[in-house]
Amino acid sequence: MSKVLVFGHKNPDTDSITSAIVYAYLKEQLGAEVEAVRLGEVNNETKYVLEKFGFEAPRLVSNVAEEAKEVILVDHNERQQSADGIENVKISEVIDHHRIANFETADPLYYRAEPVGCTATILNKIFKEKNVEIPSNIAGLMLSAIISDTLLFKSPTCTDEDVQAG
Repeated sequence: MSKVLVFGHKNPDTDSITSAIVYAYLKEQLGAEVEAVRLGEVNNETKYVLEKFGFEAPRLVSNVAEEAKEVILVDHNERQQSADGIENVKISEVIDHHRIANFETADPLYYRAEPVGCTATILNKIFKEKNVEIPSNIAGLMLSAIISDTLLFKSPTCTDEDVQAG
């Protein structure tokens, strides 16, 4: 139970699934022992994206407390959207682009929420800040998430940062 699990919300979309994979990759490049997992079924759009860029869907986890002592949340922060057992594990990080709601932890954590259209946009910034090269297949996942979450850059939540990251 030493691995830290990285996951998005219970009804995963492309941003939720790919951000877990992308952030787990980045954390591994920085020396962390992490695993991207998912909390729900993968939709058809996400299946296509994963296949296109050579990835398997992360394994399905039903109760995180049975799998790990520590977790990282991407693309969500609300407990209602998160994993069963979340109240019994340490949340060490959150990377999100949604409002903060019903969220508290027992311990300090790294929390990064930005008013952008997609979590992958934030992850793109973190790669640059950490000077970690983005492989083409990881870039493909990120671009797919940005295009999906911003509705081809037409969503009212789309920002200049999303466009630049895309």
